[in-house]
Amino acid sequence: MMDDRTKGKAVKVCGALIFTFSLALFLSAQFDFYYDLNDDTMIKDIVSGAYTGQSSGYCIQMLYPLAWCIALCYRAIPTVPWYGLFLCLCQFGVIFLISVRLLFITKRIRTKLLALGVEAALVIGLFLRELVVIQYSVTAGICMAGAVFLFVTVENADKSSVFFRRNLIPLLLVVLSFLIRIEVCIMLMPFLLLAGLMRWCGEERIFTAVNFRKYLMLVGTAILGMAAAYCVDLVAYQGSEWSNFRSFFDARTKLYDFYGLPDYTDNQAFYESIGLSQESYTLLENYNFALDESIDTWRLEAIVNYQEQSAKTSNYGDGLRNTFGFVSKNSVREALWRYKDQILKDLKIIKNAVLHQISDSGIPAGLGVRMAVAFLYMVYVIVCIIPATGKQRVLAIFKVICLFGIRGFLWLYLYMVDRLLDRVTIPLLLLEFVMLIAFVLCDGHFRKNNKTVKYMLYILCVAGFLAVSVGNFQSVYKEYQNRAQADARWNALMDYCRKNGNNYYIVDVYSSTSYQGTPYSEKIFANKSSSYKNFDICGGWAAKSPLARRKLERHHFKDIQNALYNPKNRNTTKAYFVVKPNQKLGWLTQYYKKRGMTVRTECVDQVQTVSGVHAFDIVAIKQQSTPPQ
Repeated sequence: MMDDRTKGKAVKVCGALIFTFSLALFLSAQFDFYYDLNDDTMIKDIVSGAYTGQSSGYCIQMLYPLAWCIALCYRAIPTVPWYGLFLCLCQFGVIFLISVRLLFITKRIRTKLLALGVEAALVIGLFLRELVVIQYSVTAGICMAGAVFLFVTVENADKSSVFFRRNLIPLLLVVLSFLIRIEVCIMLMPFLLLAGLMRWCGEERIFTAVNFRKYLMLVGTAILGMAAAYCVDLVAYQGSEWSNFRSFFDARTKLYDFYGLPDYTDNQAFYESIGLSQESYTLLENYNFALDESIDTWRLEAIVNYQEQSAKTSNYGDGLRNTFGFVSKNSVREALWRYKDQILKDLKIIKNAVLHQISDSGIPAGLGVRMAVAFLYMVYVIVCIIPATGKQRVLAIFKVICLFGIRGFLWLYLYMVDRLLDRVTIPLLLLEFVMLIAFVLCDGHFRKNNKTVKYMLYILCVAGFLAVSVGNFQSVYKEYQNRAQADARWNALMDYCRKNGNNYYIVDVYSSTSYQGTPYSEKIFANKSSSYKNFDICGGWAAKSPLARRKLERHHFKDIQNALYNPKNRNTTKAYFVVKPNQKLGWLTQYYKKRGMTVRTECVDQVQTVSGVHAFDIVAIKQQSTPPQ
C-alpha cells in the first residue's frame, strides 16, 4: 500500500506524463517530424549504416559514447529510426520533467492546470518549429535548458547527499547535452554557472563547509562525467587516420565558418607558395573539395594561418578584424551596430504585425522568443525586484544584471564571428528564457492579497503567446509546403540511386543542400529503412573522412577524381556526377585539364519526380574526342 505522500507524487508524475503525451500526440497529428538539415541526415546515415553499409559510432559531430550506443540500437533492430527517436525523446523528455516540477511547486489544482496551460502555450507559441523540425544542436540546447530550470527550482537541502540526489537529473541532462553537441553545451555553460552561483549566494550562510560540499561535489561530478565522455571520444578517434582527419575537420571548420576563403587573385602569390592552383581553389569555393586529394590538412591549415596573420598584421586581412588577438569578421563596434540594426528590424516587424496583420510567412524565426525574453525581463522587475527588500532585492538585481551581461557577451561574440544561425541563436534564447521563468517562479513575491496580479500575468502570458503561435503555425505550415517540394526532388534522387544500385553517384554540394532556400532533408518516421545509399556528397563535414574512403573502397574506387574519370579504370561500377538542372560544369572540365586530362561532361540521364518535374541531371565525364584534321 502506498501512503498519501507517495500516491500524491505518483499522481503528479502521471499527470505530467499525460500532458506530455497529449502534446506530442497533438503535434504528431498536425505535423510530420523532420530532420532539419542534411547534417542531421548524415549523422543518421552514419549511425544507422546507410552511409557505409555498417552502423558506426564515428559520426564525428556527436561524441563517440553516445553515437556508439545509438549505432548499437540500429544493429539490434535496424527498422527503428533510433537517432530521430532519441532526439524526440530528449526534447519531449525535458518538457515532461519541467511539467513534473511545475506540478510539484504549485499548490492548488487550478494553479497546476494553469501552469500546464502556460507551458503548452509557450512550447507551441514559441518553440513549435524546434519540436517538429529537429536539429541536434537545438536538442543539446533544450537539454541544457531543462537542466537549468530543474536546478534553479529544486527544493534546497541541508545535507550534501540529499542535495546531490535531488540534482541528479539536471546533472545527467548537462552531460547528455555535452554528448550531443559539445560546442553548444560549452556556449551555454555560463548560464548554468550563473544559476549555481545564484543558488549558492541565496543560502542563509554562504561560506560553510556544507555549502562547499554541496556545490563543489555537484560541479566536480559534472566535470568528471564530461571529462570521462571526452576521454572515451579521444581514445576512439586516436588512430592515425581519424587523428589526421580531425585536424583536417578543424581546419575546414575554421576556414568556412569563421575566417572565410581569401580571394585567389589578390593572394595569388600565397596560393602558389602552398601549391594550390586556381582550379583547386574553385573547388574550395564551391565546396567540392573532396574531388581533389591535394587539398589536405596542411594546405587548409596554411590558409587558416595566413588569414590569422593577415588579420593581426593589417587588422583588415581579407575582411577580418583583430581585437586584442581575437580574429573575427566584425569589430566590436561593427557587431554593436549590427545588433542595433537587428533590434530596429524586430521593432518594425512588430509594428507592422500590430497595425496590419502577420504576413503569410508568419513570425520570423527567433523574433517571438526575443519578444518573450524582453517581456520576462519586465515581469521580473515588477514581481521580483520592486517588492523585494534588503538582501533579496540586492540578489535579484545582481541576478538580472549578470544574466543580461552573459547574454550580451555571447551575442556580441556571435555578431563578431558572424555566426547568427538559428541552430546557434535559438538555444541561446531558450536558455535565457528558461532562466528568467525559473527566476520569476523562485523570486516572485506573490502576496495572498495580490492574487489578481499573479493571474493577470498568467493570462497575459497565455494571450500573448497564443497570438504569437498563430504566426508560428503559419510559418511552420509554410515551411512544410516548401519542404514537400524539396522532398519530392530529393526522394526522387534517392529512388533513382536505389534503382541503379550497380552505379555510384557523387552529388555536387550546392545541388545537394536545398531547393529555393528550403533544405533537402528527410522525415524522421516516414522511411524506416537503413539500407545502404550508393551516393555521397562531394564535400561537407564528412568528406575525406575514413568513412568516406571506406565508402569509395566498397565500390573499388581509389578517390573521387579517379572514380568520375580514369581511362585506365576497368572497374565495372560506373560513377556519375549529380547536379541540379542546367548546371554549368566548366570548372569541372578545367580541373581535369589542369591535371593533363581533356574531358567533356555529358548529361546521360535525368531524375524526375513522380509528377514529372525535372529535379537533377546525371552527368558522365568522358574523354574529349579529338577533332578530325
